[in-house]
Amino acid sequence: MNQRNILAIGVTPEEFNRVAPFLARDSFDVDRFPSGAYSFELTSEIRFEALLVRYPLPDMDLSDFLSRIRREESPNLRSSIVLVTDYAKVEAAEQFIGKGANRVVSLEEADAKIQKLVSGLLNVAPRKAARFMARMEIKIGDGAKDMIICQTENLSSSGMLLHTDKQYAKGTKIQFEFQLPNDHRPIAGLAEIVRSTTIGHEQHAGLGVRFISFAGDSQRRFQAYIMGL
Repeated sequence: MNQRNILAIGVTPEEFNRVAPFLARDSFDVDRFPSGAYSFELTSEIRFEALLVRYPLPDMDLSDFLSRIRREESPNLRSSIVLVTDYAKVEAAEQFIGKGANRVVSLEEADAKIQKLVSGLLNVAPRKAARFMARMEIKIGDGAKDMIICQTENLSSSGMLLHTDKQYAKGTKIQFEFQLPNDHRPIAGLAEIVRSTTIGHEQHAGLGVRFISFAGDSQRRFQAYIMGL
C-alpha cells in the first residue's frame, strides 16, 4: 500500500483529531511540528500531499512561511495547504487563499463539517465519530471462528475502528454486523483487519478494519448515513 504523507504544523493534538481523524489509518504517514521554522528541513527534502497549518503560526509570519514552501524548487510547490484557525481569524486567514493556501477551516465549525471540507480537499473518505455495538465473527484459521461484541468508532465509507482488547493478525477476515440509528435492518458484510491500536499510541485499544464487501443493500444505506454528515 502506498502511503500518503501529511504534515501538521502548529496544530495541537486535540485540533488535529477534530480536523482529520480519518488520517489515522495505514495509508497515511502523518508528521507533526509545533512551529513553522522547525518544519523547513523536512519540507525542503520531502513532498507532502497536504499540509495542515495553524493560523497564525506561533513563530513566524504566515506569508514568509508560504513563500518558502511555494518557492519554485520546493518539493511542496503543488501540495495542498489547509489553514486551521479560530472563527474570529477566518477572514484574515482567507487573504492567503490563492497566495499559497488552498482552504481555510474554522475550528468553531461542527466536527462533521470540518472533516468533510478537509477530506474533500485530500480526496479521502470522511469519518464519523459514531458509536454502535457491533457483532463480529472473526475467522482465525483452520475453520475456527471467534465471536466478539464490541463498540465501533470513526466510521467511514472505507472502514472503521473497533474498540476491543483482543488482537488479531493483519489480513484476518471478519464478518461484521451493526445497526444504524433509525434503521431497523443491520448493516452487514465482510471486512479485513488492517491495523491494531494500543493505549498510549491512541485513546483506545482496538482494531482498524477495511470494508471488503456489503450484504444486500447495506452499502447503499451505510453510504447514505456517512454522507448525511
